[in-house]
Amino acid sequence: MVFRRNTKINGGVNMFKNTDDLKPNPLNEKIYGNELPTEDFIVNIKLKGILEPLKIKTNGVIVSGHRRWRAAKSLNMEKVPVDIIEFENSLDEREAVIDFNRQRDKTFSQKMKEADELEKIEQERARQRQGTRTDIVENLPQCDKGKTRDKVAKKTGIGSGKTYDYAKKVWKEANQGNEYAAKLIKEIDEGKLAVSSAYKDVKKKQREEEIHKQRSEIAKSAENIKPSEKWNVWQADINTWQPPRQYDYIITDPPYPKEYLNLYETLAIKANDWLKDGGLLIAMCGQSYLNQIYEMMSKHITYYWTACYLTPGQPKPLRQVNVNTTWKPLLMFRKGQYKGRIFNDVFKSDGNDKSLHKWGQSESGMSDIISKVCLVGSWVADPFCGAGTTGVSALRNGCLFHGIDTDEQNIKITRRRLYDTTKR
Repeated sequence: MVFRRNTKINGGVNMFKNTDDLKPNPLNEKIYGNELPTEDFIVNIKLKGILEPLKIKTNGVIVSGHRRWRAAKSLNMEKVPVDIIEFENSLDEREAVIDFNRQRDKTFSQKMKEADELEKIEQERARQRQGTRTDIVENLPQCDKGKTRDKVAKKTGIGSGKTYDYAKKVWKEANQGNEYAAKLIKEIDEGKLAVSSAYKDVKKKQREEEIHKQRSEIAKSAENIKPSEKWNVWQADINTWQPPRQYDYIITDPPYPKEYLNLYETLAIKANDWLKDGGLLIAMCGQSYLNQIYEMMSKHITYYWTACYLTPGQPKPLRQVNVNTTWKPLLMFRKGQYKGRIFNDVFKSDGNDKSLHKWGQSESGMSDIISKVCLVGSWVADPFCGAGTTGVSALRNGCLFHGIDTDEQNIKITRRRLYDTTKR
């Protein structure tokens, strides 16, 4: 930034200008708003006067000192001390407005408005350096963009370049009408939320909205699909559903939160009716209430084994016990004497898949279980079928499937997926 200061001021004494002849700088108001001075600030000016001259242009537009000017007006001061400064170009002037506010306390929103302006300044300077070419700014090398990012982040006090990247994404969403992002911006301004947390929240919200849209579209496409002899699904509750047959396997993933613990006992009771003699119940669960689940289920059906379901690369932090877990128990119970296949007791999921259901399991993981345990042509049931991953995996491995879920949309999505699987 280059500016020339007018030093021809009554033998070195600061010039004085009429308060009413001065005008606010539009850029200052755009970034910092029409901010009124505090009562303490006004009292200080009243007692000590204006010790630091305002910086103004020859036309009376203030470059620095808006709060001093407003305090003077509130005290009916007729004149204020000023320094007149001139700029070589408008870019220097715009940058000076921000530089003169560097030491003040600013909200996150004000910092982002500064950053917006500084980026525009850097782009215009790059364009001037490159002459009349119009593609330069868009095609700047990554290193140049990185330098600009880091410079803007440091100058505004937003943080590191990475933090600034996060901030820009949240800021952009808020300015494009995203009400949730705007709410987060307000929380950052109030010091209640970190930029990185806001970024994660926005990404999570966007993902939830994408999933909601995708689920709605799939569900709508399934309205006229009819079940086949290989599969069927019903909107029903495990407590009241009457299955049309008995099953070789019940393979399911009930909800894990504590309020749903009673469902594991219900599952054990129902499995005794729904399974064929020699049938196997395989229930996935979390570790937090494992001892209680064992006790509840073992009262109603015979315990058989506990297998391991690996979820590498998908650590689940259990804060209450300071453990990051990368596996889940597969609880196995039998009705009568199990005489099925011999299988290894470690299964693996290749990746997380919450694309259709917030508690969904991956097809790779469910397929690993079914392919290693179930015989081709056997019947599999899932009383908590969600978006139908168990059913899809069963059909792909030559089994037949029935499922229920209390959510109508889940059933429609499952119907669509099962239909598509049998048509491949």
